[in-house]
Amino acid sequence: MNRLLYVLLLSAITISGFVMYQHHDLGFISLRFAGNTFETNFVVFAAAILSLAFVIMLLARTWQSIKSAFSYLINKRRQQLENKAHTSLSQGLIEYAEGRFEQAEKVLLQQVKYSNNRLLIYLSAARAAQQQGAHERRDEYLRKAHIEAPQADIAIGLTKAELQLAHDQNEQALATLTQLHKLTPNHTYVLGLLASTYKLLQDWDNLSALLPALKKHGKLSAEHYLALEIAVHNGLMTKLSANNDSKLLIQHWKHAPHHLKALPDVVEHYVKRLIQVDAAGEAENILRLYLSKNWQESSIILYSKLDVMIDNKQLEMAEAWLKDHQHNAWLLLALGKMCILRSLWGKAKNYLEASIAISPMPESYLKLAQLLEQQMDEIAAAQEYYRQGLHLLAGNYSECAADIKNLNTGMKMPELKIVKN
Repeated sequence: MNRLLYVLLLSAITISGFVMYQHHDLGFISLRFAGNTFETNFVVFAAAILSLAFVIMLLARTWQSIKSAFSYLINKRRQQLENKAHTSLSQGLIEYAEGRFEQAEKVLLQQVKYSNNRLLIYLSAARAAQQQGAHERRDEYLRKAHIEAPQADIAIGLTKAELQLAHDQNEQALATLTQLHKLTPNHTYVLGLLASTYKLLQDWDNLSALLPALKKHGKLSAEHYLALEIAVHNGLMTKLSANNDSKLLIQHWKHAPHHLKALPDVVEHYVKRLIQVDAAGEAENILRLYLSKNWQESSIILYSKLDVMIDNKQLEMAEAWLKDHQHNAWLLLALGKMCILRSLWGKAKNYLEASIAISPMPESYLKLAQLLEQQMDEIAAAQEYYRQGLHLLAGNYSECAADIKNLNTGMKMPELKIVKN
């Protein structure tokens, strides 16, 4: 472009000079500057202008060449430093992966000011510092990461929360995750970490409030979400039972989701909490109704541990289970204990003996021995059952089994039928 202007200017002056020469008139130019007067003709003036333009163009071209040379050197140096920074980052990550955390931290930071990946470097250095237990350095690297990339608040915050959780700084992690949750309420990973933290801290109220968001945005499997629901409701029941207030506990159960009331883990946890708050009658009712529809071995074992007075209708419901479970030692133990509480000595003895014949348990021996001693005046038989129970309790099962065999020699196992006292 400069060359074109120079050529055009030269052409214009040449043509003008030629025309003036044809007319024998070279023109007259007079310049006054700072009290001085300069006089010349057009040809000389034009030549001076052309020379000045040429010098200016030459100087401009020289300056551009100098700038280009400096720019090349600067870019080459910058590229070298960036390559070193990239190498430093790669080597630092390798050191971290191989477990040399102190060396990793040092290598990562060597060329950080020349790197285009400062956010990654500071986050990696924070993890390396965490592995060394250097929490102050870890937090400083995270602060620098935020300065370098303030738009990456979520990534930095999640890294910070993960590191805090990894070092059992659960309260600090909760504060970090709560802030992140405010910034992005529907973030899947934030919701998951927040739920895990609430669970670690047994903050069941807040975890319960978080369940709808987890169900909608948490992308949890059905099994994982159900396990979380169970943990929440069991945790809430444990919290309520700590106040020793059965009314609040029963009220919570009434409003619990129906699908949870069909799960043995939840039902049995509720029953145990009822027992804890001296509501054994309600516990028996809940467990009996549950077993009538959902037979579970763990539930009948829990049922056998209850010592609560029941009426005839409740006893008949429990005895009806014998139709399908007459060889269940725990059911027989439970029926024996119920009959003792209702002073049905004969039925109680029948059930307890049948339970022992199927599966000897220390409690069965104890209940039967107490029944024989205190209510039926069979002292010798009671002492024998006491002795067998002690052998079993002490772990001498072989001798206890031999005693049972001798005791039942020539006898059939008691027929498991309902008898009237």
